[in-house]
Amino acid sequence: MRRTTTILTIVTAALALTAAIATAALALAIGPRPITTATRHTGDPTLATILAEHAPPGSRNISAFILRDGQATFAGLGSDEHTEFEIGSITKTFTADLLTRAVDRGELTLDTTVGEIIEATGSEINDVTLEELAAHTSGLPRLAKMGLPQFIASVTGSNPYADHTREELLDAARDASLTDRGEVAYSNFGFALLGQLLAEAAGTCYPTLIQDEILAPLGMEDTYLMTPGSVPGDAPRGLTTRGRESTPWEMEADAPAGALRSTARDMAVWADHVLSSPLPDYTWAHDTGDTVFHNGGTGGFMSMLLIDPSTNTATFAITDTNAGMEDLGRVLLDHARTKEAV
Repeated sequence: MRRTTTILTIVTAALALTAAIATAALALAIGPRPITTATRHTGDPTLATILAEHAPPGSRNISAFILRDGQATFAGLGSDEHTEFEIGSITKTFTADLLTRAVDRGELTLDTTVGEIIEATGSEINDVTLEELAAHTSGLPRLAKMGLPQFIASVTGSNPYADHTREELLDAARDASLTDRGEVAYSNFGFALLGQLLAEAAGTCYPTLIQDEILAPLGMEDTYLMTPGSVPGDAPRGLTTRGRESTPWEMEADAPAGALRSTARDMAVWADHVLSSPLPDYTWAHDTGDTVFHNGGTGGFMSMLLIDPSTNTATFAITDTNAGMEDLGRVLLDHARTKEAV
């Protein structure tokens, strides 16, 4: 009896130890990991020092630029102007530019309706205009598809837009109920629909449209749309808020709202283009004075682009974590406006 009790004690202790090891392993596998800001400086020393002094908690690698009168100054922490990042919703400024181009050519107007491009008879979306989609006043909800799988994906850092097709997006738009139409309510759904409509009107697909009209003509060779299967296995990955590697946000239907990958070098080209063109009265958010901005975020990246036409200045900051870049972008803009700016 005593021998049996001893064996049971040993077995119980072994099981407890195994459970403890398993628990510790699970914690290491799925638990949070610390995120520290990179210390290696690249590019302009003064600008890199500003990045180090103002890097937000939770950031890792950072890439940034100041653009004044067409001249860009780059700096980074752990990355440089050639490092690839996901720019998230800053993609919307490209889609807005595609709308402006089509209007300027006389192919579309801001009052062109959804129903004039796709069949939507009997749907609430039928008479919504392209301008309403671009200004976030269409009344469409924030997302076209947000079930439990999408919610879990958005929390864990995996891709909530995966497996959402263009046809599903258009069907969802036809079935959608509009709420508070005319009031500003940020909608990825609306912008995804806008981009798909622009491509439909042009007789092509959105990836071809943005490549042929913007990326290729501007020479943005390191910028591409994250369509399904397009992100190489060795491409940089971001980190979730738990410090875990994020999944690239490849998209089909929702690509016009946030699927671009780019570099600081290419984004300086984009900012220079924006400064050389009249700013539309849609998509861009107003900051102080004449400054407008758009930020972006995916499962593992955050970005901020500011444009100040009054001083012909722009700044951009991006990181490969979920740390907000808004304040850092404004610090860079304040620096760019001073006489001591690089």
